[in-house]
Amino acid sequence: MDQNSSPYTVSVEGGKIPLVIMNANDGLPAAFALMGTNVEMKVAIRLGGGCKGMGVEDKKQMIDFFLSAFSGYQGLVWSGATRQVDKNGQLDPMVTDVPGLIAAANPGCIALGTLPRVDLLTLQKDLRLVLDEWGTIPNPTQSGILIVQNGPDGKLDWNGDVDIYLRIMENWRDYAKFSRLGLIAWNGGTITKEEIEKSAARKWPTILVRGSGRVTDEIIAKIVNGYEDLPDYFRGEHVMIVPKEDPPYLRRKLWNAGFFPA
Repeated sequence: MDQNSSPYTVSVEGGKIPLVIMNANDGLPAAFALMGTNVEMKVAIRLGGGCKGMGVEDKKQMIDFFLSAFSGYQGLVWSGATRQVDKNGQLDPMVTDVPGLIAAANPGCIALGTLPRVDLLTLQKDLRLVLDEWGTIPNPTQSGILIVQNGPDGKLDWNGDVDIYLRIMENWRDYAKFSRLGLIAWNGGTITKEEIEKSAARKWPTILVRGSGRVTDEIIAKIVNGYEDLPDYFRGEHVMIVPKEDPPYLRRKLWNAGFFPA
């Protein structure tokens, strides 16, 4: 990650990012779904989670972990489409910055993002699009962003895009011949828990990064201790645990699950 560049600079090829806005109850937008079909290999991984409780060095290790594990990846990788900038105007790296970095390092890979409209969208200062009262901005490293809204006057919670992105992934499988769909969870809270549960219930490869913190580690502890308070769909080889200190292990899991060429 180039620490010298502005956190507001669009870094994808062409210097512009299509923004697609849809109502949560409408049909899926074909224009956005088609953006994901130009990958070299028809596979898709969603990165879910957050970085609460992580320090600067922890976040650097997170980025290094994923870049190492995804070296040579030619599929689609995506996440939420937000970016955080601190009060000094410096990037505060999050999980949502990882897909763009992976795509930039791997030709043939595409990074996309989704986000719910939780507040009135505003243009501020030098025409920066701001998503909420905390100054959250769209992530400028993703090749396309889908904004999900509850009509022109309504608002959604921060999980308002989860069911939409799951449906898009299913459409890629059913209509665009994507052979593998999966989720990797890092840290996170209640929304990440929902994502993990819905991925595991679909029997998709659901990878939990041990040591990343919060809800991901809470679920791992329950699995290790005998699936206490967990539904039966957490049982099975589709749910995998990888240590955050071992990116080659994550890479092997992805390879074995069909996310890299045989």
